[in-house]
Amino acid sequence: MEPNERIEILLNAAPNSWIALSGDESAVVGRGASYEDAVKMAEEAGESDPILIKTPEDWLPLVLA
Repeated sequence: MEPNERIEILLNAAPNSWIALSGDESAVVGRGASYEDAVKMAEEAGESDPILIKTPEDWLPLVLA
């Protein structure tokens, strides 16, 4: 998966949700409102060890001091 594809997936995902990628990061194999939902979808798609990404509540820039 190209970096631009990953950015597009993240920007189009529901806020505060989970996205499951295949182990080789080539495809989205699940998504859901909870970690468990995304893992369940990934397992149903045949992916036993997905990579999970949590989307932020919003995309506002953060300043850390």
